[in-house]
Amino acid sequence: MSYLIYGAPGTGAGIVEAVCAELGVPFETRDLDARNNEHRAGGYASVNPHCKMPTLEFPGGERVTETLAIVVALDELHREAEILPAPGTAARRRALRWMAFLATELYPLVEILDYPDRFIDAASAKALRERCLELWRQRWQVLEKQIRGPWLLGSTFCATDLYVSHLSRWDLPATWRQEHLPRVSAIADAVAARPALASVYARHFRLAAPAPG
Repeated sequence: MSYLIYGAPGTGAGIVEAVCAELGVPFETRDLDARNNEHRAGGYASVNPHCKMPTLEFPGGERVTETLAIVVALDELHREAEILPAPGTAARRRALRWMAFLATELYPLVEILDYPDRFIDAASAKALRERCLELWRQRWQVLEKQIRGPWLLGSTFCATDLYVSHLSRWDLPATWRQEHLPRVSAIADAVAARPALASVYARHFRLAAPAPG
């Protein structure tokens, strides 16, 4: 039996898909028509009362929302894969710290950047988006300064790097990211080159799999 991921290409569901791909566990995707707000329709509300993506449905029918919670739950169920450092270690605390930063300080800004009219009147939407874009870039630079190795934790790859790679492709032009966030860019490129993620990145970002070396 496989996991079922509710989402759509280009959404945060890609993080969960990437984790499942790295874990090597079977999963299926159920895409919602985000452009036509299918995820905000009544049917999906019975799956996720917050009407946002992603939602992970476990083989037994249990459903979990919130990407951070999903990633931790998958790690707990598949500890042998070590998608996050071991519980009780300093490395795990650091991984969770920055994953929480990505989930709470960065991820919520995306909705404001993409849909400022949900938060303010149309006349002020442009100014709100511009201020939000400043915060978005500033907060990425906070993370950039904490990266000390090829991966966020140093020499060890983990799910936090999947978060970094995915979110950094939103609302950050590639040229700006490469100039101002070279360490983040290096992580994003290294994650995209991982063989297990080829189909996920082709689906979410239309990135072709790297040619054999």
